Parts: sequence; structure tokens; C-alpha cells
Amino acid sequence: MESIRASISNFFGGELRSYTRFSLTRQADGDMSRVEMKSADTENDEEIGDGMVDGMLTRIQKPHDKCKSTMKTLMFAVFFLTIGFLVGYLAFRGQTPRTTHTVTEPSPRPNVPMNTQEQEQEDDYNEDYDEVSVLHFSDILKMLQESLTGTELEPKIRKVSEIGDHQTGSNGDLTNALYIKEEFTKMLQQQNVWIDTHYVTLQVNSKSPNRIWIVGGAKNKEIVLEEKNSKVYCPFSANGTFTGKLVYANYGTEDDFKELQKQMDVNGTVVIVRVGEINFAEKVFNAEKMKAGGVLIYPDPKDYQLNGDVAMFGHVHMGLGDPRTPGFPSFNHTQFPPTKSSGLPGILAHTISANVASRLLPLLGGVDAQKSWKGIGTKLGPGFADDNGQVKLEVNNVEEMRPMHNIFGVIQGNEEKDHYVVIGAQRDSFGPGAAESGAGTALLLELARIFSKLVEGGFRPRRSIVFASWSGGDFGAIGATEWLEGYMSVLHLKICMYISLDKTIQGGNDFKMYGSSMLHNLIRSSIEMVKSPLSSENIFKKAQAVNSNWEETVLVPIPMDTSVYAFLAIGGIPTVGLCFVKNDKYPFHTEMDTVETLLQFTGGNLEAVGRAVAEVVGISVIKLTMHHSLPLDYQKYSNELTNEIVKFQKYTTLLEERGLTLQWLYSARGAYFRAARELSNEIDGSDLDDVLLCRTYNNRMMRVEYNFLSPYVSVTSCPNRHLVYGRGHHTLHGILEQLALLEKTPDLVDFNVIRNDLAYATWTIQGAAEALAGEVWTSNNDY
Repeated sequence: MESIRASISNFFGGELRSYTRFSLTRQADGDMSRVEMKSADTENDEEIGDGMVDGMLTRIQKPHDKCKSTMKTLMFAVFFLTIGFLVGYLAFRGQTPRTTHTVTEPSPRPNVPMNTQEQEQEDDYNEDYDEVSVLHFSDILKMLQESLTGTELEPKIRKVSEIGDHQTGSNGDLTNALYIKEEFTKMLQQQNVWIDTHYVTLQVNSKSPNRIWIVGGAKNKEIVLEEKNSKVYCPFSANGTFTGKLVYANYGTEDDFKELQKQMDVNGTVVIVRVGEINFAEKVFNAEKMKAGGVLIYPDPKDYQLNGDVAMFGHVHMGLGDPRTPGFPSFNHTQFPPTKSSGLPGILAHTISANVASRLLPLLGGVDAQKSWKGIGTKLGPGFADDNGQVKLEVNNVEEMRPMHNIFGVIQGNEEKDHYVVIGAQRDSFGPGAAESGAGTALLLELARIFSKLVEGGFRPRRSIVFASWSGGDFGAIGATEWLEGYMSVLHLKICMYISLDKTIQGGNDFKMYGSSMLHNLIRSSIEMVKSPLSSENIFKKAQAVNSNWEETVLVPIPMDTSVYAFLAIGGIPTVGLCFVKNDKYPFHTEMDTVETLLQFTGGNLEAVGRAVAEVVGISVIKLTMHHSLPLDYQKYSNELTNEIVKFQKYTTLLEERGLTLQWLYSARGAYFRAARELSNEIDGSDLDDVLLCRTYNNRMMRVEYNFLSPYVSVTSCPNRHLVYGRGHHTLHGILEQLALLEKTPDLVDFNVIRNDLAYATWTIQGAAEALAGEVWTSNNDY
């Protein structure tokens, strides 16, 4: 008896001391019907449990009452079957997705040229791929466009740019930071807004002004700098004095100095260069490589339509972030010993106006400048024509530590909140900064408003959208870089794309872009849907009208002092920057960067240009947060690597003479090509509605950029580690430069450095291929 009793007890899950009474309650909850199952334990659990067993045992012990027993057994079985069916049914219903606010778009078809889809785009986006979907891409696109009709950028640009001094860490910068935090809080709620504070070392004006003299000749005198330019300087210049003959070096590019070197020795001179082509830091870096002792930088009237007494601000740190904490974040709790970036110059640098330059350049003698170099200057030097006069430069900048605040807001994703798209904009600027930082900040606030409105209207992004307001942009993307350095170990695993709004409105005629090649097709598909602000064509068709290869029309080099370069070359994150430009060069980093100037450069169409930018960014973000599968074009790197590696062929004999072969470099490139092709084929044959499978693919795609960061160089001494987009001897471009030097002057080059760099580059590419291929057992490379 006891054994039978125990068997029945075990069948019901243990001791039958209680049973559960379920009350089924249907509750209407907006668009969803929900069923709750509530349990209640009876007061006499033990008695009921024992009674049930005793009753069952009694029925088992009465075989003579066969009919009655059979009926009861059948009823008992039906009862439990019904309960089991109801529990299973209700459990299944509990897993059914909500029937509204679900947004779907057809999964992207990899590697299909967008121009073949343009006619059928609308139909594709509207096709019902999910029975429970209510909002489609076209619905959200319409909501985005309707929200943009209410965009007013000019008042916001005026608010943040006309506040007075708002350089990094100033009171004006803090005021704007608090304003942005308040706006984010209104739109995104308090729990989704936060501040990231760093304590950074800046170089500022001292009470002793920087000065210039002509000395050592018949015209000994000080070149008096304009009072209005007393606060315009080159942050992170070396301090002290230097005297040398003056030499004109055009824009100060590497090619300019190579050309100049054919004419004269730059060693020990003061070089004067004009603004343009490359940033201030690169000009000073190139001059220092040629052993110059000082650099003067001026805007030539040939390039900029400025008042003659206007000088331009620009830092000269050949790097990004706080130069006193290279490779690690400048949080207040940082206790590292004092150090400095390898990118800080060892020579003096100062910025001057065209008027001051016109009092120096006409005095030059020596060699005539070639036609393309002629502006204010027509001679190269060295020195003055009529005497032995030299230029003396004195720089008295001082270092100062300041608190700096980055402001963040987030719309959290519904399925993959740990993956996010980041939209960032610089907040600080020298001068008003209407285009430098004001337009980007206004667009950042508008996009936060628009996306919060889309969410209210039913948009449910799968991934999170982070809005970031950076400080320290004018000193070398300090805010963005310090944030990257603070979370370096995780951000490449989290961020699908970073998109910059810096300097995004410079005109309205032509669209330009720069950044990771993995995002080119995404931007293309977006600009195909957006009308050019100053024409009736869409942006893509307008670019294609200039050149059938649209990329040649719109792509420009990545500016090295931007957050785009920081996220890509330091962080290893897919990154893109966008802008509309005019033929004339915009007067960034001057007091002339006002709303009135911005209106002039956009032909009075500031709002239209701003809406076009916001629409391109908005569509790109929607595409990145709607798909299960990320639209990242990892196959693009197959072409990028081929274009770079083919340049090595001319040095094949040079290397073979020294016992090296390029076979392994070619093999690594082939390994990446195969890995990319196989992943594409794998994705094409997969169910792109399988969330977990797509997440696996996404992880492999997201890490492509990071895997191109060389693991063989120091983060502190060489932070721009990206093999293709970085800077240094470890990059493909850097190795080619070393080989070119080896060919011309073999005695000046350490071949072992080239040997190591070539091996490191090969294994960086091979590592990127292995990571893209997936699991270690899928590798079929025969070393």
C-alpha cells in the first residue's frame, strides 16, 4: 500500500501535501490580451493531499465496481488532459509577440547594387514579412519626414553659438552642457541621461603675449601682432624662442617639403605656411621632420575670403585626446605618473593673419615659387632678399587643467540594447562656432527629439541609440577620445556605428562623406532616398551626374583631428562623417564663424540643408536599428586591401635581395577575401529572421574594424593603430614609405624595422580574416 501511495505521489511531483488551484483571468492591456494564472494554496493542504491519495487507493482496491471505477477514471483522465492543454496553450500564448509597435523591414540583401533596387525599393520595404508587423520602413520614413518639417535649427544654433566664450572647460561650455542635458532629459527622461567628466590638460594663453621680430639685418623691428588676435594661438606648441631664416613652404604637406628640399636645406629655419590641405598639427609635424625650428601659419587670400587682420586658431598636437594621458583616460582618479604624448611638437608654432604675413613674405629672396604655390608669397627664401635678416619667434603658452563634460542620452533598444548606434557632435569652439559646433549640436538635439517622437509613434528600435555631446573638439577631439580610452575594452563589442555631426553644414551645393568603407553602401542607400537641398534630384543622382563612380565624387580624406578618426583609428569602430560644402572654404576657427556667415554659405537655405543632413542620418540609423542583420559591408575591405597591397609589387626585387618575400602578405589578403566571401554565402543561405543566428553574424561583422588595429604596437606611443586608416610605421602606408626610403637611401633605414612591420601587418590581416571566418575549426588556411 505504501509503495503504491509513494508511486502516485512521485507522479505528481513529490509528496502530495498540497495542490495548486489556478484562477484564469483575462486582462485587456491595450493591444494585447494577456492571461494570468494565479495560484492559491488551500488552508488544508495536507488533508486534501492525503485525501486525494486515499481516494485513489480506495478506487484501485475495488475491482468489483468495474463500471463505476472506469467512468471515474475516464473523467479523471479527461480532467487532467484538459488542465494540461490549457496550461500549455496559455504558456504558448504568453510567448506571442505584441501585435502592435513591431517594426520590420525586409532583411538586407548583401552585395546587391542599390541602383538595381531603386525602382522596387518602396515595394520591398512595404512587403509584409511578418504577420504581426504594423509599422514598416515606409511608415517610419514617412514619420521621420513629417517630424523634420517642424525642424528649426537656426534658433538652436544661435543659442549655443552666441553665448560668448565657450571653449573647452569654460563657463560658456558648461552652460551649453547643462542646456543640452536639460533638453535630453525632457525628450529621453532622466534615467536615460548622464554626464561623463574628465580632467584634461589644455594649453592656453599666458599674460605674456606671443611675439615676432625681424632681427639681424638693417630692419631690426618687432612685427606687431593685431590686438584682436592676442587670444589666437596654437595650443600644444613648444614654448621659448627661436631665431632662423624664413622659408616659404606652401601648405606644409609632405609633398611640399619634398619639393622644397630639392631647392634648399630647411634645417634651422622658421617655416611659413598657409592654412589648408592638412591640419595645423600635420604642418608642424612635417616641418619638425625637416628639422625646422619654428612654424608660422596664415590664411592666404587666395584660399580664404577673410578680413586681412583675421588669424585662425588650431592645435598642433599630432594626436587626439589629452596629450598628458596618451592611451588612457584622464579621469580625476587617474594616478599615472606625469607623461606626454609622442605627438607633442618639439618646435614653436604660432598663427598669424594675412596682414602680418604680407609684411614678411614679400621680403623673401632666393628661389622663385612655382605657380601653384604663389599667393602672398612669390619667393621661397631662405632669408630676405636685401639683407641677412632673420625671424625671431617667441611663444609663451601655459598649461592648465580643466574639468570637461561629455553629455549623453539614450533610447534603449528593445531586443539588443547592448548594441548601439552612437550619434555625436562637438559642443565647444573657438569663436562663435556656428558651423564648427553650433549646427552639429542643433542637429543632435533635433535628432534626439525626432527619434523620441518616432518611439512615441510606435517605432521600437532593436538596438539602442546613443546621443553624445562632446567637449574638447577644438583641442583634438579630446572628449570623444577620452571616452573611447575609458571604455576601450568594451566599446568595439557594443557600437555598431558612430556617425559624426561635426562641421556637417558648410554650404549646400555638394555632399561629401568620409570614414569607414564598411558604411559606404549604407550611406548610398540613404542618400538615394533624400532630395538634394538645392536641386530637384536626390543626393545620389546629383553626385553620380558629376562622376558615374559616385564614391569618387563624394569621398574625401578623413580629417585627423576629428571624432571620426578617433573612433575609427583608435577605437576600431565603423565610423562615418557627412557634410554639405560650398566651393569657397569656410572660415572655421575664427570669429567670423557666425550664423550670418553660415546663412551666406548656404544661400539662405540653412533649414533645408539641415533637414537633408538629418534625414540622411535618420534613415541610416533606422536601417541600423531595424534589421536583425546589420548592413555592414565587410567585403569592401577585400578591395581596400588589394588596392594597398598591389603597391608593394614594385618593391618585390628589393625585398627578395634581402631574403624577404611578399607571398605571406598576399596570402593573408587572400584569406580575408575568402572569409568575407564565405560569410556572405553563409548569410545568403540563412534565415535572417533568426535573431540568435543574426546576432552571431553581427558580432563578426562589428569587430572587423577592431581586428584591423595592430596588436603589435603600443597604445600609448602609437594610438592610431588601424592598419589601413591609422598613422605610423606599422601601417601599410607607413611600410610603403619605409620601402621607398630604403630604395633611395638604404644606409639611412634599419631594414629590421621594415622586416618586423611587414610581418606584423601580415599577421594583423590574417587575424582579421580568422576572426571574420568564425570558429577556429572552420579555418582552412594552410600556413
